[in-house]
Amino acid sequence: MLKLLDYGTPDPFGAIIGRRRNLSWPVDAYRITLPRPDEDGLSLNPFEQVILSLLSLGRMTSHALAEDTCIPRDLVESILLRLRDRGLIDDLNSVLEASDSNTASETNNPAFVTALLFRERVSGQVLPFMQLLENQPLCKQEQKQAAYRIRSISTGSAPLTQRDVIKVARAMQRRSAVFGKGQQLPALHKIVIMEKPEQYYLDCPIAIQRRDGEFRIADPFGNGFSLILERAFEQLLEQDERTADWLGKWKVALRQPRSPSPDQRAKEPFDTPSNQLRYPKLLSNLRLLPNAAFRSIAQLYAAVEWSLFHACARRPFENDIQRLKLTPQAEHAQLLGLAASEVGLLPPGAGFRPVREGKLRDFQEGKAELETLLALSILRAQDDDSHPLRHLAARDPALISHLLEIKKARDEKGHGKGSADAPESELLAEPLVREIIETMVPEVAFSREPTASSNPDAYADVLLDARAGIQDEFGFGAFNRLGTNVKERLVHAERVFLSWQEGDDALAFARDLYAAVQSVLELSLNHWLPPDMADALLIEVAQDKANAAGLCHRLPSSLHTVRASVVRQTLQGSGQSLGACMIAFLLMADEQTLKSIAATQPTFVDDVAALIARRGHGNEPLPLASTDVAKLREASYKIIKTLIEV
Repeated sequence: MLKLLDYGTPDPFGAIIGRRRNLSWPVDAYRITLPRPDEDGLSLNPFEQVILSLLSLGRMTSHALAEDTCIPRDLVESILLRLRDRGLIDDLNSVLEASDSNTASETNNPAFVTALLFRERVSGQVLPFMQLLENQPLCKQEQKQAAYRIRSISTGSAPLTQRDVIKVARAMQRRSAVFGKGQQLPALHKIVIMEKPEQYYLDCPIAIQRRDGEFRIADPFGNGFSLILERAFEQLLEQDERTADWLGKWKVALRQPRSPSPDQRAKEPFDTPSNQLRYPKLLSNLRLLPNAAFRSIAQLYAAVEWSLFHACARRPFENDIQRLKLTPQAEHAQLLGLAASEVGLLPPGAGFRPVREGKLRDFQEGKAELETLLALSILRAQDDDSHPLRHLAARDPALISHLLEIKKARDEKGHGKGSADAPESELLAEPLVREIIETMVPEVAFSREPTASSNPDAYADVLLDARAGIQDEFGFGAFNRLGTNVKERLVHAERVFLSWQEGDDALAFARDLYAAVQSVLELSLNHWLPPDMADALLIEVAQDKANAAGLCHRLPSSLHTVRASVVRQTLQGSGQSLGACMIAFLLMADEQTLKSIAATQPTFVDDVAALIARRGHGNEPLPLASTDVAKLREASYKIIKTLIEV
C-alpha cells in the first residue's frame, strides 16, 4: 500500500492547458527533536535562566552576579533590565511571585518537540519544509488513481545533518515572509536526528502552462511552486525513459488539431494593395506574425528603418551623400550635430558616429540602416523647412536618443541576449514608432482601435507542440543543458516552423535561430583564452585554422568580411555578432576540438555562414520555400548540437 501524505490540494497555477495531473513523489522523512518554539516570546534563554535562578536564592547586585557567573557586568545589567521588563524581578532585583508560576510552567511543559524533514529521492535534495508533529500530526490519504508514481533514482544520499536542518529552517522563514504566513520555528540548537528515515510519497500537482507550454510542479506543502522538484523532474526526464514517455504522451493528448487557415484578423488600414506595391518591406515588418498578438522589437526597429528609407528616397539625396563623402569622417560628428541643432533635435549623448562610404553605397543599393538614414534625413531637413523630421523634432527633441534606445534593445535581442523577442503585451516603443511611420510615410496609417489579439488557445497549442518538438529533437538531457534564453529562442523558432505556410516570411524564424546559435557559440568561448596577435592577422589566422581542421578551404563571404575590431571586442568577452563569434571560436578553439567538429559536421562553418546570410541585417522579407525552411532549421539545430556535444 502506497503511503501518501496529505497536505491539502495546492493550486498555484494560472492559465493551463487541459487539466492538471498528480505525481506521487517518493521522499525520506527524518524525525528530529529540537527545542520547543517560543510561541509567546516569554521563554527564557540560558543566561536569563541562570541569573533568575541565583536571584531566587536571594537578592544580589549586578556586580555580585557578574563575579559569581563570570558573565561580563554590562551583559548582566542587560539581562536584569530584560527580566524587569518581563515582570520577573523588581527594581531591587527581588524575584516576584509571578515568576515562580512562569518557571513552574516551563518545567511542566516538555522542553523538546518532534518534527519531520523530507529528502526527495530523485535528486536527493532536502525540501524547504519542517513539520512540527505536535501542531500538525502526520495525515495520510489514499493514492489518487490518476497519479503518476515517480521512481526513486537517488542512491547513497549523505545522512541528514544539523546544517541541513538549519538551512531548511531559514528557507521556511524566508518563504513565510514572502507568503505572509506568521510561523514560529524551534530554536536551532540541541538538534537530534533519527538515523533511519521513514519512506513516504508526497502528492505533487503538475500542469502545463498556457503561456509557454512548459510544465510547473506545485509545492506539495502549499507554498507556490517547488523549484527543487521541478529541477529533479528535469533530471528524471533525462535518465528515466518511462517518465519521458509519460510526459510525451500527456502532451500529445493535450494537442488540438490546428486549422490550416491563417489568422482571421482584420487588416490594418495601411495594408492596402497600393501600399503593398510601394512599401512591401515596410508592410512586411508591420504585419503581426502568426499567433502573435503584438509586434516584436525587431519588427518595430525594422519598420522605423524602412519608413526613414522611403522618406529619404522620395526626396533628392545626392547632395547630402556628396556632403558626407567630401567631409572628413573625423568631422562628421560636428557636421551632423550642427545640422541636428538647426532642425531642433538633441544630438545623442555620445555624439554622432562617422558614416562610412560603404554604408552610403548600401543605401544607394536599397539597404536601410538607421544611422545612415538618420544622417541623410538630418542633412535634408536642415535645408528643407517642410521635412517631416522637423515635425517630429518639434514634438520630441530627444527623438534620436529614443531611436538609439530602440536600436540597443533590438541589438541585444537579435544577438542572443535576453529572452525570445515575443512580447506578451504592447511594447513601450510602439506608440512612438507608429507616430514616426505615419509622419514619414503618410500613406501608411494605423487603426485607432486596439488590434484584435490572436487566439490564445491556438497560441498555447502551438507553444505546447513547439516545446515538445524541441525536446524530441535535442532530447531532454541536451535540452536541459541549454540556457533558459536559448530554450525560449528555439521554442519560438519551432513555433514559427510549425505554423509555416508556403509563401510566409521566414525572417522571424531566421532571427530566432541566429540569436540562439550566437548565444550557444558565445558561451562556448568561455573554455579558452583569446590568442595574442595583431588585429590585422585575426581573419587570416581563423581561415588557416579552419582549413587545417578540414572545416573549409576559404571562409565564406559573410565571415571573411567581419571587421577585425568587432572580432577583437568579441575576444574580449563582448559578443558583437554571430560572424564575430564564429571567427573568435576558430581562433580560440584548440586543434582537437576543431577536428572533432569537422568529423561531426563537415559543413559547420558553411552552415553558420548561410544562417548569417539568410538573416542579413534583419529587416528585409525572407521568402523561402518550405524545403529551404526545413533545411535552415536542420542545419541550425545541428550547429547547436555539435557545440554542446563536442
